[in-house]
Amino acid sequence: MKKSDVRVLGLALFAKFFGAGNLIFPPAIGNLAGKEWFLAMIGFFITGIGMPVLGIIGVIKAGGSIKDFGKHVGEKFSIVFGLAVVLILGPFMGVPRTGATTFEMGIAPLLPSIPVALVIGIFFLLTWLLSVKQSSIIDIIGKWLTPVLVILLLFIVSMGVINSVGDPITHSNTAFKDGFTGGYQTMDLFVSIMLGAVILKTLIAKGYTKQSEFFSITWRAGLIAAVGLSTIYGGLLYLGATGQTLLVDVTTKPMMTVTLVDAILGNIGSVLLGVCVSFACLTTSIGITAAASEFIDEITPEKIKYNLIVTVSVIVSALMAMGGVDFIVTIAGPILAIIYPLGIVLVILNIISNYIIYKACFKWTVVATSIISIPMGISEFGFFKEVIDPIIQVLPFSELGLPWLMPAVFGYIGSYTYFRLQSQNRKRMQPQF
Repeated sequence: MKKSDVRVLGLALFAKFFGAGNLIFPPAIGNLAGKEWFLAMIGFFITGIGMPVLGIIGVIKAGGSIKDFGKHVGEKFSIVFGLAVVLILGPFMGVPRTGATTFEMGIAPLLPSIPVALVIGIFFLLTWLLSVKQSSIIDIIGKWLTPVLVILLLFIVSMGVINSVGDPITHSNTAFKDGFTGGYQTMDLFVSIMLGAVILKTLIAKGYTKQSEFFSITWRAGLIAAVGLSTIYGGLLYLGATGQTLLVDVTTKPMMTVTLVDAILGNIGSVLLGVCVSFACLTTSIGITAAASEFIDEITPEKIKYNLIVTVSVIVSALMAMGGVDFIVTIAGPILAIIYPLGIVLVILNIISNYIIYKACFKWTVVATSIISIPMGISEFGFFKEVIDPIIQVLPFSELGLPWLMPAVFGYIGSYTYFRLQSQNRKRMQPQF
């Protein structure tokens, strides 16, 4: 195992995880949490860092493909779940948000008169050019784009901590919950699920063949990514908390980050932020577009080629990006409330799959989780809130944003007990000779 391979992969993972949502949401969550910013940070770290890193391990453990991720629940479920992840991250939410954020945070503050269509067009042209060369994606990102991104972001965060813009002034009773559910919006758990195949293919191309090597390199690379993400996330979230007085009249999440950087670094801050946003969003857009296109390529007829899928995906993403960040974030929230808990449960089950005797437990744990997550999403869409919300609020851990946790646990324990008893009954009914 080469240390350089671990380093390049770790930086690539950092770059792919650190995209549009990572720049938008930490300052907003910190601003919402106020004096309880540390609790919010812990919650955000769990869903924004811990689960994505575990997701890489989980999908490789399942077989390395997004189609393998839910295979123990059922073949049809696995394909539907994978397609949902691809569409969420790809042309309808994740990738369009990277383009829209690049314009709203990276370009518009510097060049307010530039046409949005021009910026979006250039952004997605670059995405297309770097996505069609799939085998070199990780090396391109890890060796060239990520070091620039890391240096710029660390500089902004460091200056913000040294030259504090104020102190937190409000209290929050839901800080952990806001951080935990706010991490959903990064969509990084789904990024990790999609990246499994790309990472596995890259490692094989570099000469690694044993599963033990895959796990060893992946968890070390994941640690590198986690350290980088923790530093940037924590810094941005802290800036949002200490900058509450500056953000009183700021209503949009992108402008919160812009306002904070302007206060910390002045005019040069806008330039630095523009570069950071452009790199962060572009690297994420490339990784997601490639992984999503590969999955669609696998489940569609051979006549539909990978490059054609990339092209169509990029065009759709560009059109969606024209709607702006707020539009995309608004439609993403309810959908993520439904599917993100299912992803968390599947990651955990795949990691411990060697210890799960009855694979049908996968199915019933997911079913139990969805009984809560689906109504949560329906409520966030604005339907039946007066009926759903009171029920959700009485469930254990709902105050932490985890009302689906105990149903998932009971789904697993209940199904395990049922299949265990069935197995014992069959043994007792077998004839004795």
